[in-house]
This record gives sequence, C-alpha cells and structure tokens, in this order.
Amino acid sequence: MKHSVAKEVFEKLDRDPYAKQAIKLGIANYSSIARRLKIKGATFHAVKAAVRRYAEQMKYFRYEEELKQIFSKTKITLRSNIAVLFLVSYDPLVILQKIPKDIGDMREAFSFISSPNGITIILDQNRLRIMKKKLKRYLIAELENMYEIILTSPFEKIDKTPGFVAFITELLAREGINIREYYSCYTDTVLVLDKKDAIRAYELLDRVMANNKEERNLGGDGR
Repeated sequence: MKHSVAKEVFEKLDRDPYAKQAIKLGIANYSSIARRLKIKGATFHAVKAAVRRYAEQMKYFRYEEELKQIFSKTKITLRSNIAVLFLVSYDPLVILQKIPKDIGDMREAFSFISSPNGITIILDQNRLRIMKKKLKRYLIAELENMYEIILTSPFEKIDKTPGFVAFITELLAREGINIREYYSCYTDTVLVLDKKDAIRAYELLDRVMANNKEERNLGGDGR
C-alpha cells in the first residue's frame, strides 16, 4: 500500500468527527468507511487497510478515563442577558482605555479577546448601550440576547488532558447546536449561544456531567 494513500486516508478521517468517533468507540464498519472516502487512484482494499491502520493507531491515544475524571469534577453555569461586540482590529490598549473603569466592579459578564484580525468583547446586556457609545467608531457587528455557558474544570486535569474541547464541540455539533463564540481562560471554558441552543446545550452537558459523576461515585467506568 502506497504511503500517499494512507496519508490521505488519515487526513480525511481526522476531518471527519463522526467516522472518527465510531472508530474510537469500536463500532465502525471499515468497509463502509473505506467506500465513503473515495480516494482517487486507490483500490478499495488499500483504503480499507489504511482505515484499519488508523484505528489501530487510535488505540494508543485514548483519554476516555481522563476525560471522565474532568467531567465528573466540572461545574456548569448558564448565564443569560449576554451581548457580544465585534470591533475592527486595532491597538487593544487603546480600546481598553475607552472602556468604563467600573465595568469590572460589577458581577457581570465581561471578557475582552484580542486577535490579529479583530477584538471581541462579551458583556452583560445592561452595559451594551454605554459600550457601543464608547466604541462606536470601531464597531463592526454585534449580537444581543445571547446566553453564556461556563464550564469550570480542575486546572491540573484540563491543562494536561487532550480532547476536552473537541468532545464538547463534537457533542453539540451532533445535536445541531451552533456555538456563536468560544474562548477558554484558566479553568473556564466559555460558550456563547443563542437562547434556543443554550437551553438544549446546558441540558445535554449537565447530563454528561451527572453521568460521569455517578460513574465516579460508583467507583468504576460504568461497564
């Protein structure tokens, strides 16, 4: 089997969360996956062999138990009345100087995220009008009446265990739940969603947390 075939199969499977999850759970049909991939110039048997090799390699990258430990100790919070401002890329220090000094004195949502292509501010809806007035010349777009889900996990676990965010986003994607904004800071993983998606996402994630806590309390892995 040519190395290029295996490489292309691996790349396609890495981009396919559903096939990847089925392989990870050991419920995948390698023949069906091979037929779906349609690698140009490769025989069916070569593609299937590459899928099998991919599955064998995944055995060495299993973090289910570590993820269960994180979920069993993660707290979930749902917060309403959230707004998001998108600002043109600019010196973040200049933008920060225009933000009212007392914005952090209240127990409200407030996050400032800067990247090379723009600045995002997530804040309490009650502060939206004054913030828009202060930052009007930099404003590109905004979101109103959003909800925020905050997942607070133990740092010593989430810092060293891969797959936490991937599991969350994949879980929500399978249910057709759209994440409007996302960021993480220290122990917190924060998702911003529309109201209709936020309630479903909260219930789904809360169920996952509860199930993992129950398994941990029983002292086993649920099998």
